Amino acid sequence: MKKAKCYFLFVMMILGSGSLHALEKKSICVWDPVGVNGPVMTFYSDLKAKAMAWGIDLEFKAYTDEKVASNDFKAGLCDGAHLSAIISRDYVPFAGTLDAIGGLISDDGLNKILATLASPKAGELMVSGKYEMVASFPVGSMFVFVNDKSINSVPNFSGKKISVLNGDPQAMKMANLAGASPVNTSLATFSGQFNNGNIDILLMPALAYTTFELYHGLGEKGGILDYRWFYGMLQTIIKKDNFPPDFGENMRNYVVSRLNEIHKMVQDAEQEIPAKYWIKTNKKTQMEFDTFSREIRLALKTENTFDSKALRILWKIRCTEDPSRAECLTPE
Repeated sequence: MKKAKCYFLFVMMILGSGSLHALEKKSICVWDPVGVNGPVMTFYSDLKAKAMAWGIDLEFKAYTDEKVASNDFKAGLCDGAHLSAIISRDYVPFAGTLDAIGGLISDDGLNKILATLASPKAGELMVSGKYEMVASFPVGSMFVFVNDKSINSVPNFSGKKISVLNGDPQAMKMANLAGASPVNTSLATFSGQFNNGNIDILLMPALAYTTFELYHGLGEKGGILDYRWFYGMLQTIIKKDNFPPDFGENMRNYVVSRLNEIHKMVQDAEQEIPAKYWIKTNKKTQMEFDTFSREIRLALKTENTFDSKALRILWKIRCTEDPSRAECLTPE
């Protein structure tokens, strides 16, 4: 009886303490193309409980339009926003450079950079002005989807129509350097444009194949180049002063703790794509793509679109994995 009474008093002390120190309410504008029941919102479902342990009552607001989510974040309607790296790059250039074309070439390299950035010493790299990147979710390798299997090399990109999603500078530079015609698209229009034959080339992860029914655009003649151009990223950006100092580090470690789940989800999506669609690339073509990717990266570095420090770190990771790469003779 005495033990029960002590336990009761202990619980009441905790509840009393909680009422005296109410959790701080914060909101995240989450872009999820499917909406409130989509994969991003589902992935974040366990974070509310974790955030409570960090002293925060997190609310997640689902948006199907990424630009609206970003604008609401800027306007102060949310304390943070979950966006693609294409848009998050405007807030934190270093973090937005993690999806640089050819930047990461393996899951091991991806794991290494995300674990490195989750360390306390790397925290300052995640901050730009009043903004901080607190989470970077990889959505898998970005592949080139084509509506004709003959579009299987850089010279064959010439004269073709390529999707430029949300003004993505990488896709625009790819089009310009390859002599292709850029076609501006949004998340609401890119799949329809490709599936209707208005676009010949589309950069997307395997997860988009089923979600956006891209098999309609592939048809009987199309395919997917098996070369991994880069890792697509979704990133959570916050207004740093609106959160406790350790929130960013907690979040980045949270993502690292779930990387195995993320990789499994991506691998399942890649395996679901019928074998007939994969276009095998030989060593010569892969080296050609490597050179082309480097040309795009360096051009965007010169234009200050990409963060030079981030590019150098990614270069070191690639060359640690494979020192025989031709690019390893000249640092970025």
